[in-house]
Amino acid sequence: PLQMAQASSLEGSWRLANMIAGDSPMPMLPVGDLTADFAGERVSGSGGCNRFSGGFETKGEQLKIGPLASTFKACEQSIMQQETRYLAALQGAQRYEVNADGLQIYYQTEEGSGVLRFTSQGVRALW
Repeated sequence: PLQMAQASSLEGSWRLANMIAGDSPMPMLPVGDLTADFAGERVSGSGGCNRFSGGFETKGEQLKIGPLASTFKACEQSIMQQETRYLAALQGAQRYEVNADGLQIYYQTEEGSGVLRFTSQGVRALW
């Protein structure tokens, strides 16, 4: 029989489907590819413009990410604002859930609390 990947595992490549900010009734749909790849004790990915990386720790469902470092490319202002919110949300991570819908990261920032919702990217091609 095929072995399913451990359902509760954060490990893998994830793509942001939407981001719910505490004060916003509508989820923000990302412009571009916002990703998070969790492997070992490291997280890396794309904020839509820049690449980022840093460490993370889990204890049960608790999740702590950061501090994150990122590259310094300049992109359109709307993309940069989205990236800033995304990286702040990641670094404000409190807990996570992995289920049939994907990965949800619950976060708390100065702006309030919210949820990052990711879908699995599966195995990524290396080109």
